Amino acid sequence: MSSAADVSDDVLEERLARGLLGAANDDTTIDRLAFRYVFIPWDESNAMEERVMVIPREREMECLLDYLRDHFRVSGARDGANASDGAKQREILKKQLQESAAGRASEGSFTDEMMDAAMSMQMAQPVPLLAGSKKTGYVHVNMYVDDRGISKGLPLNRRASALSAEAGSPQQVLGDAFIARIFDDDDRFKRLDFTLDECSSDAAWMKRAKALSVERAETIGDVQRTMKELSGRGAVDLDASSAPTAPLDPTQLPGPHQDFEWSQDEEEVTLKVQVPAHTSKSDVTCVFGPGSNKMAVRIKTLAEIEGKSTCVVDNEGDVDALFQDIIPDESSWSLVTNGGQRAFEASLVKRVPLRWLSFLRRGGPPETKFL
Repeated sequence: MSSAADVSDDVLEERLARGLLGAANDDTTIDRLAFRYVFIPWDESNAMEERVMVIPREREMECLLDYLRDHFRVSGARDGANASDGAKQREILKKQLQESAAGRASEGSFTDEMMDAAMSMQMAQPVPLLAGSKKTGYVHVNMYVDDRGISKGLPLNRRASALSAEAGSPQQVLGDAFIARIFDDDDRFKRLDFTLDECSSDAAWMKRAKALSVERAETIGDVQRTMKELSGRGAVDLDASSAPTAPLDPTQLPGPHQDFEWSQDEEEVTLKVQVPAHTSKSDVTCVFGPGSNKMAVRIKTLAEIEGKSTCVVDNEGDVDALFQDIIPDESSWSLVTNGGQRAFEASLVKRVPLRWLSFLRRGGPPETKFL
């Protein structure tokens, strides 16, 4: 049993005995003072562990990620094949960034300053095993891995990779991994329990994740078949190479809406959405978070425009994760009117002054230059 906070074993045992971890692992009816999560070492000679973290006051959202960043920083320096070769890490990381840019940036776009900042960053990358939604009661199960596992040359984590594949998100997990559960419905955020006995194909959450994965695959298949049929009737001139393919990673599934503009300078990213002239602040919901790589924007009056969605950017699960981290407390939004045109504008303060290659990690509209 371990804890991220300076709490004695006696105090922790008392809290557990008082039932402050909930009646069930996904019990959302109480506010926990501690939560369970699972550690999966890459080294199979080391057993998987169930751990307990006491939640620091006013740090429920950040506490686990704070701990994991420190863990990955230390473990990467110890376990990575490239741990002592900074030049090689830098070369691999730069190549990754160029590939993720997908032709939107030249090699010269990645300056030495940008690469210095990227090399200095350490993040815990969430991998959604059970993406939270109305269907799951807004309960999420995430695996957290080192976001620089490739550049560090971390070894393959076979157990974590197998669990990810079992849940319908097949991918190679590199280095140590952690699994945790949260409740997040945009209004409330709670840490829930995830226990060692749930790392099984028979676990209830795993069965739900597999069922939802099958649903997604069937939906994508239906879209592909429909487009093929339309193309055969001459209704669509679609090159086969541009037909949609089922992604392996659910974070790459398209979000609900991409009809927005965005631009940036060294310190901020600006998001802009044209809205009906009578739109007021009461029609807008804009939340920065949870965490520092998400935001949610919903505008009721967009429903009045044919083909528009009220959801502009969604922070549900990890579908619409921002390209880089922001400082939520310093970010803001407003409604502006210029020349009779009404628009929603959000200013996102960059945590690191790196150039964003897209607004969202999965892509989205190209950057525009606002007048």
